[in-house]
Amino acid sequence: MLKSLIDKKYIYYGGSIVLSRGLEYFVLFFAAGYLAKEDYGQLEFYKKIIEVGSSVLAFGFPALILSYTKSKESKIYFYLLSIIFVSALLLTLSIVGLFSYNWFLLILAMGFYGMFFTGGITQSYQMVYLGSNYASVYKIIISLLFYGGVFCLIYFAGIKGEAYLYPAIFLLPLMFLYTYFDFRKVRLELRKLKSYWKLFKKLLISSFTLVVSNFANLMFLYTDILLIKILSNSANTEIADFSFALNVAGVLLIVSMTLIQVEIEKLKMNQSFVFSLNRKISILTIFLSTVLILTYYVLINTYYTKFSETFFLFTVILVGKVFLTLSNLFGTNLTILKKFKLNLNINIIFLIFNILSCYLGYKLYGLLGLAVSSTIMLALRYVCLLLFNKAFIKQAK
Repeated sequence: MLKSLIDKKYIYYGGSIVLSRGLEYFVLFFAAGYLAKEDYGQLEFYKKIIEVGSSVLAFGFPALILSYTKSKESKIYFYLLSIIFVSALLLTLSIVGLFSYNWFLLILAMGFYGMFFTGGITQSYQMVYLGSNYASVYKIIISLLFYGGVFCLIYFAGIKGEAYLYPAIFLLPLMFLYTYFDFRKVRLELRKLKSYWKLFKKLLISSFTLVVSNFANLMFLYTDILLIKILSNSANTEIADFSFALNVAGVLLIVSMTLIQVEIEKLKMNQSFVFSLNRKISILTIFLSTVLILTYYVLINTYYTKFSETFFLFTVILVGKVFLTLSNLFGTNLTILKKFKLNLNINIIFLIFNILSCYLGYKLYGLLGLAVSSTIMLALRYVCLLLFNKAFIKQAK
């Protein structure tokens, strides 16, 4: 069992996630200590808006490429069509965005995230076509370029709360050039492109379902931040406290991200494998949770004393992240099983309940009430996803 937990595939790809997330955390921890709480809160808010918006702009294509494509040819043409479609969408929205400078920057940042950043269309294609090793190198390089840019903007250029908006201005042209040369390596045929376009158009309905589902999923995860922004009298300061705890707890997601993406092809071929993979994720999640509790206690009592009152808040958020980590596998598996509408319905229903419960929790007990409400909803959502997965796999046997 121990040998299977430390498989070199997990270590290699997980190492790239740790490195790329390490760069993200370096910037965020630097910002948390360097910036005033007000500016740090604004930085976190823009980050969340970009992540939610990019999931809409990517139009569900990362999940579609990961779960639907099987032959090498289909992976290439679906990737090409996805990039063309999202580029056209980005161009349209950018023209509208010219009337507002910040909106224009947001659109560019969302486009970069959706197409080229970690978890975007390009990385999904690399995972299924070029393998996890290539995707690992790409993840590290793109993270270094982006987070290096954010750091330089904060430290050298004095751009504070809006630092996440600017790197895409320089990186988007660079990545389009990279994509152009990448496609020159393969032989593309117009006849096949037209053929795949017909199939691609039919799948746009499923893809739109994925868009709404991913949007609902991200809104579910970021309901707390958005409610703080709307309801709080000192929004950026409270976002800073909540986000700092949220970011440390978010390290837990490395476990499910690594194992799911490395084993995605095996999940497609063997439905029962989901439970074996779940056991591995559970063991590693419990271990890492213990490490994070100790780490957070040290951090807030040494370098980040401005967040010293957030330890109990962190432990509640961490419990929620445990359920989220365990849920990711079963949510992904529903996509592999092509249960798009079911996944959508689950995400929308729990989004509505999460908004209501988090609103009441915040109104009654502030940030702690918000965290407890969110954790309860994450736990219920996990149980729901688990039961549906068991039912479908039992039917298939």
